[in-house]
Amino acid sequence: MENKLMNDNPYSVGEQLTFDSTNLQGPEFEGAVRGMQIVAAALMMSVLCFLGVVLVTTQGKIGGIQNARFMTKMAAGFAALMIVNHIVIPRMVTKRHLAAESDAGLLDLSDKEKTNKLIRIYRSQLIVGLALLEGAAFFNLIGMLLDKSVVSPGVVALLMGLMLVKFPTRDKVSFWVQDKLRELQM
Repeated sequence: MENKLMNDNPYSVGEQLTFDSTNLQGPEFEGAVRGMQIVAAALMMSVLCFLGVVLVTTQGKIGGIQNARFMTKMAAGFAALMIVNHIVIPRMVTKRHLAAESDAGLLDLSDKEKTNKLIRIYRSQLIVGLALLEGAAFFNLIGMLLDKSVVSPGVVALLMGLMLVKFPTRDKVSFWVQDKLRELQM
């Protein structure tokens, strides 16, 4: 009876997927994670490079105005919208991709093929989420350049912090793929 209960619960120890069966280790997986890390770092570096341009252009005088002007307010509002969207839209992307893959026979594939498809879905939703934050950061940097308000650097720092939180690691990708594999088995 106890064994049957463990098999009915995909989160029990008896149903845990192994790294060997899911292809979540080895050079292929490491390469996929490294590629995602390079893309994430490039998106963050572009924001930092443009921040450098803003600082050189303004000669470092970005905190002169205490009250936010129109551009800064618009950019901060856009950032708030993108913070919400960077959570919602990648979930929609994931849901759409999983539905399409399921219709195409994802469950009939080998564990390795399923894992590879899920890694590609993770990569897609990651890039979308990071790009939304990056766009908002650029908009706020433009606000910083034009308005020189103290609000914009704080918003940019918040957006960069969120990008860092989303930065892909072996564990994040592995756990996400394992969770999706469990969901597909239910």
